[in-house]
Amino acid sequence: MFYYEERNVTMKKQVKKLLIGVLIVMVTGFGFTGNYFYNFALNPKVDKSAIVSQDNDGNKEDKAVLNQWFESNKQEVTMDSVTKNKLVGYKFINPKATKWIFVVHGYTSEAKKMVNYIKQFYDKGYNVFAPDLIAHGKSTGDFISMGGYDSDDLVNWVKKISAENNNADTVLFGISMGAATAMNAIGKNLPTNIKAFIEDSGYVNLKQEFTYQLKKLFNLPSFPVIPAANTVTKIRAGYFFGDVDATTALKNTKLPALILHGEEDGFVPIEHGKEAYNLISSEKEFHSFAGAKHVQAERKYREEYWSIIEKFLNKYFK
Repeated sequence: MFYYEERNVTMKKQVKKLLIGVLIVMVTGFGFTGNYFYNFALNPKVDKSAIVSQDNDGNKEDKAVLNQWFESNKQEVTMDSVTKNKLVGYKFINPKATKWIFVVHGYTSEAKKMVNYIKQFYDKGYNVFAPDLIAHGKSTGDFISMGGYDSDDLVNWVKKISAENNNADTVLFGISMGAATAMNAIGKNLPTNIKAFIEDSGYVNLKQEFTYQLKKLFNLPSFPVIPAANTVTKIRAGYFFGDVDATTALKNTKLPALILHGEEDGFVPIEHGKEAYNLISSEKEFHSFAGAKHVQAERKYREEYWSIIEKFLNKYFK
């Protein structure tokens, strides 16, 4: 009897050790997986070429003249982020303009790379403001916010610039992550001088976008990678993927909206644009562009693209 009980206790201890060992392996694997994909997608110090090159159509424009214009006309300003990082933005003052367009760049980009959009709006008679988002361009940061904290910063930029310009009427414009930033911003405490927003190739839900990218780039299911990366992101960056979700903002907005999306977008599928359009109950327009990859509609259909935007602005911003 004593021998049996002793053996039973020994077996229980062995099972307990085994379970602890398995748990340690699982936690270690969970942490490793989460950190790997966090660094891959959200650590600005890690190369992102595998991500950003996947939907590149190979065409590059010579922007030497535009870059010179950017440098000659910019007025650099700074502000503190809600994350305590230093943010940098650029004002372009059109002496004939009173209204403002805020132009927000995409993932791994910066304000300077938006110069074509900036100059187009400037030449159409608007003042323009273009920020460098957290960990992009000259703005500091140890992680990419994917439009989350960026949307809070965008609201604060609007308040800052508006206070300096008699609360001038303003429209938000963004591409890709910048579009997600704008869509999330409209759900926050925006000043009443925001009159409309335009989004090109933005994602509505970050978790959905990351799940899509995980399948496309690695052919992996969402579990356990997304939960692992989500947990690590909360620990290292302070937010969950679910925090970057414009669904409620789009449902509740009263602002006129213009949704633009390339039909061959392999980075942020056009379904995001359709979802955004369907969620909005205010005045809205949706335009898709055949054969256009991610944020390539402006280059591929330049005349049509800007004609659509100009008509929208003339309707809701005059």
